[in-house]
Amino acid sequence: MFNKKSDQSRIPDPGFGEKIGGRSKRLINHDGSFNVIRKGGERGLRIVYQYLVEMNNMSFFFVILLSYIAISLVFALFFFWIGTEHLIGVRGETLVGSFMDCFYFSTQTFTTVGYGAIAPRGILASTVASFEAFTGLIFFAIATGLMYARFSKPRALLRYSSHALVSPFGNDKAIMFRLANARKNILMDVNARMIMVMRQSKEDFENRKYYSLKLEMDRVTFLPVTWTLVHKLDESSPLFQLTVEEMKELDLEIMVLITAFDDTFHQTVHSRHSYTGHEVVWNAKFIRAFKPDENGETVLDLELIDRYELLETTKT
Repeated sequence: MFNKKSDQSRIPDPGFGEKIGGRSKRLINHDGSFNVIRKGGERGLRIVYQYLVEMNNMSFFFVILLSYIAISLVFALFFFWIGTEHLIGVRGETLVGSFMDCFYFSTQTFTTVGYGAIAPRGILASTVASFEAFTGLIFFAIATGLMYARFSKPRALLRYSSHALVSPFGNDKAIMFRLANARKNILMDVNARMIMVMRQSKEDFENRKYYSLKLEMDRVTFLPVTWTLVHKLDESSPLFQLTVEEMKELDLEIMVLITAFDDTFHQTVHSRHSYTGHEVVWNAKFIRAFKPDENGETVLDLELIDRYELLETTKT
């Protein structure tokens, strides 16, 4: 069960709280985000801006595309309501055809392309077209600023193994996982810190404690290939003699914080990850993910970062 000799490795609450008032899920999600849902707090455009900067590239592209289509549709409805007789060049013979002409004119006005096939006539239609052109300028200025903010912000893209392994290590055992840089940029002066959190007993759902897990090596100068982080399960470890079943029952979670210097942006970047007791595999070892080719160059296969083999007859 829990190793009482390891109290010296106990650390203060790192920010998640010790009193939880019931059973909870993991603290850090696989994508590095905190598993916390905020209610209330700040509202307004700043929150929208932060959300757009932080979302993934595909979602950001669809948000911009859908916003462009939605705004164009709104102005198309205005032009259609004003009347197609106030748009020179509209040739739609049906209501749908006339509306599509209004929509195409709206998109051309919004992007300030203005092919000239359709033009506004009258004060009302011209005023709406002028306002839409101004709205388009503001929209694309904001979109350009968001794209610059997203691409200029340094982010670490580290690939972590899907499981942590308990493997033989010298005369003892150790819990370990590995990571690699998924980008071609150079990361230097890479530092790692590992923190464990778990309940003190199977019956205690109110309290959890935090412990610092000592790493055999907590810093590497460069990260061109994989890096395996190893915590030895000796008598000084809070995990000493803890079984996989007990790890699951005590809601164990091992959190890791990686800090590195990005040589491309010349800034410090951070990455977070965690493993729960359900993601720990006992008595296994990782399969090497890199090797030299026939030309003597080292080849790293990121698809092998998750691969391990059991130390019995069964393999992954």
